[in-house]
Amino acid sequence: MRRSVFSGLALAAALLAINAAHAQAPAPGASVSLYGFLKADVEQVSASGLHGPLRRLSNNLSVLGFRASEDLGAGWSAWAQIETNVKVDTGDGPWGGRNTGVGLRGPWGELLLGQWETPLRFVSVYAIDPFTAGIFASNSILGNGFATAANGLAPASFDRRQPNLVQYSSPTLQGFSARLAYAMPEEKTATVAPDLISTLVSYNEGPLYLAWGHERHRDYLAAGSLDNAHRLGAALTLGNTRLRATWERLHYEPAPGRVLNRQAWQLALTHEMGAGQWRASLVRGQAASGNASQGVGGIGAPGTDSGARQLSLGYGHSLSKRSELWAAWTSLHNGATAAYKLSANPINGLKPGSSQRGLGLGITHKF
Repeated sequence: MRRSVFSGLALAAALLAINAAHAQAPAPGASVSLYGFLKADVEQVSASGLHGPLRRLSNNLSVLGFRASEDLGAGWSAWAQIETNVKVDTGDGPWGGRNTGVGLRGPWGELLLGQWETPLRFVSVYAIDPFTAGIFASNSILGNGFATAANGLAPASFDRRQPNLVQYSSPTLQGFSARLAYAMPEEKTATVAPDLISTLVSYNEGPLYLAWGHERHRDYLAAGSLDNAHRLGAALTLGNTRLRATWERLHYEPAPGRVLNRQAWQLALTHEMGAGQWRASLVRGQAASGNASQGVGGIGAPGTDSGARQLSLGYGHSLSKRSELWAAWTSLHNGATAAYKLSANPINGLKPGSSQRGLGLGITHKF
């Protein structure tokens, strides 16, 4: 691990040197830039079945990234991105484990080849959820948990960053845009050929945001299985307040002739007040339906007490355009057979039905 970290740092230093060279003598139409954010908080978390509260310093999916682009003329450009997690709490982190790819942009849209978040995720995670990442975020329930995983791995998750992805993004026309992505079936064996298709159609103009996403997983849970998700998102700005909502339906085929369906929704809002922003989110995972004999991921089996809800409240105070002090609180309640976990920094070793709470005080700096 240390060797990989040192290798990553060496590559980062090399890229920074290249960037400095470009700054001194830039090639016509070419650029290299460094970006990211560091976000960490001091947390106290607790759970039923856990002996006393746990105090910890948590990283909230901090990011280090490099972007390069070159103007090819006639409205076309080539681009590349390397993005990695940065673990502020321990100093470790995989290299290039986040959105990393290469592609072309032009009048007809953008082509991406690499590892990237699937279009379905963009319906709600950034546009709807005020907390986006960490234990306060909605993807403890929505999407049945987040995963960076290849086809067939972490099969329950519909909130994914997917390797071996080919994606087309349309240009924006009067507020409308679309994305279509396909994960190449490199995990194919003699019995299964798992792959993924994900789509997004959105409208974002003025105070209104609307989006619909669909994702299909083939051969993820079993040979011949076709699992899918539908997700809707909407947001509206009224003065200093932005109202947000999303709904999703997940469908699984865990075994031949067996199905499990689950609906979930989120209601959220943010309110700007001077240099501060108030945040609130309520997520509800309904009880599962269908004839499956067992649950999938955090979802309990149909016919059981498999519902869940999560309430998150927070406040952020901007010190500048790039730095924020913030505080947040969350409470996640599982039904008797539900096994949802707090997102990003879960509490390990919990049994189904365990309820969890968390309080955090943190700082975010973007660059």
